[in-house]
Amino acid sequence: MRVLITAGGTGGHIYPALAIASYLRERHLANRILWIGGRRKLEVELLRWQGFDLKQIEASPFPRAFSQKWIGFPFKLFLSFFQSFLILLQFRPTVVIGMGSFHSYPVVMLAFFFGIRSLVCEQNASFSLTNKFLLPYVSKIATSFPQTNKNLSKRIKNKTQLIGNPIRFKIMATGRQKGVKRVNLDKDKFTLLFLGGSQGAHNLNKIGVEVIQLLNRQKKMRDEIQVIFITGENDLKWVENSLAPLKIKSLVSSYLQEIQYAYAASHLAICRSGATTIAELTALGLPAILIPYPYATGRHQYENARVLQAKGAAHLLVENNLTGDRLKKLILDLIEDKNLLKKMSRRSKELGRPQATREMVELICDL
Repeated sequence: MRVLITAGGTGGHIYPALAIASYLRERHLANRILWIGGRRKLEVELLRWQGFDLKQIEASPFPRAFSQKWIGFPFKLFLSFFQSFLILLQFRPTVVIGMGSFHSYPVVMLAFFFGIRSLVCEQNASFSLTNKFLLPYVSKIATSFPQTNKNLSKRIKNKTQLIGNPIRFKIMATGRQKGVKRVNLDKDKFTLLFLGGSQGAHNLNKIGVEVIQLLNRQKKMRDEIQVIFITGENDLKWVENSLAPLKIKSLVSSYLQEIQYAYAASHLAICRSGATTIAELTALGLPAILIPYPYATGRHQYENARVLQAKGAAHLLVENNLTGDRLKKLILDLIEDKNLLKKMSRRSKELGRPQATREMVELICDL
């Protein structure tokens, strides 16, 4: 089986695709795997590190409103179709997998015209614009939330399967003791994980630094908590300098390739609510305070967070109304209420789909 995967842009598309590709490779289920993506640093470095072949196309997102972006968009769209056509002609895949980013559109559409079986994966609670366009033309559709399958036509629903969002095996295979050791923190302290997603989150970083500074004023917190802070590249130095004088122990990093160690060491996550983050949190049963990115397309992060909040697996805070004092109070309440944390963990695990990667690959092999 020759598998062509198309994904790019953000970690929300790339990491599930990596989980699928790694599973296929490790179990020798594909003779060859080829990846079509873009030119962003994240995907280029990750794929090089993981050892997958990458072909790049000049795809760009569909403009959402009338703007100067429309000037170059038709040419880039034509170019992306031409580049994808040449890649498909040369590679001749058995199956094409689209992960929902705009890179998927030309590749999956051409697969339809070539008669190649295809699958699109939707990681969020609502379909991406690219996937909405592609639904009529694909062989199968894999979704991550039950809510996503509502209000679909009978024809689309018949080829849709609720599977969950594929996650990397290492996420599930790392215990707390190993995680604490690898991040060089204290195994007896309560660990907070501030996580802004694959691209970082400046506003979340600002509020996180403010909260840690407020907690540092309390001797009890200085003695009992520690922090893992993933900043993204732009804010690394600023966050490091802000936390360095404090007595609360912290690990600050722009990005962690092996995020499983940070998850394993943590008791509570304060983070965005992108699809991959949600899938990893729920697979692990890690309680969370979710602060959705307010400008995410179609408010999909807010919809993702609502699912967890409704089940009691997480608290949802809207960034526009958020203050350091409010977030500090919620964190203190959760630190003090161990029973509530345990309940949140149970509810989170009930939502988790840790077998999603295996089930997704089974669906691919059955195409």
